Amino acid sequence: MNLSVIFYHPKNPQNLHDVAALAASLRARLYVVPRPGVDYKLEMLQGRLRSRLVMVGSLAEAVDRIGDANYIVLETYGNKYLHEVKMEGDSIVLVIGAEDYGIPPSLLEALKRPVTVAKIPTAVQGMSYNVAASLAMALYEVYRRLRAGSP
Repeated sequence: MNLSVIFYHPKNPQNLHDVAALAASLRARLYVVPRPGVDYKLEMLQGRLRSRLVMVGSLAEAVDRIGDANYIVLETYGNKYLHEVKMEGDSIVLVIGAEDYGIPPSLLEALKRPVTVAKIPTAVQGMSYNVAASLAMALYEVYRRLRAGSP
């Protein structure tokens, strides 16, 4: 099973570094759509983290490079909870958005591939977790399901 992560417009360099470490720990490739004007201090990343990181110009470019996959977008406006999403196929891609504005729905609608928009339960509707914490929860859910043999 191939696992990839797309991080759209990260705002905080430390969050990008944390996401890169999470992705690398599970041998996932990390595609980053950079936010204009942000210095991510990539030279500070360890070599093993940098080697799995791919900078792309747009969300559409990341999706085009990855190709056919089960795309799961983590967003507060998701129409189902992450634990309800089927995790089928040979390739799963977790998509996370900017810490302050996520991923605009119009960008997802313009993609040439179907995506599932999921949310992680919170006690207060509309609230969200830190982006790295959200990714950690999602990665755990993917691997929990794979080990259990249930999509």
